[in-house]
Amino acid sequence: YRHSRKGGGYTDDLIQNLKDAGCCAQTIEQICRLYGNGQIRDAIKMLRKHRCGLMDSLHESQERVDCLDFLVWRMEKERERGIIKWKIL
Repeated sequence: YRHSRKGGGYTDDLIQNLKDAGCCAQTIEQICRLYGNGQIRDAIKMLRKHRCGLMDSLHESQERVDCLDFLVWRMEKERERGIIKWKIL
């Protein structure tokens, strides 16, 4: 979260936060337009939609990390026991 201390204004802070959140230019433009027109509920809806997409990506990445953690754990156990179970072609 960023808050400008240099007097850039709320709009600059909003745009920067949207960029930091990974929003594309089109999404930033839409949210700013909605917000500027007083359509706060619609702007919030778009923010929540973007957040859901980020959370989906986060969960997918976590699953990949979990797979790697399992492989590391398994290989360490095999190394400790002097066993190699996988044959690499």
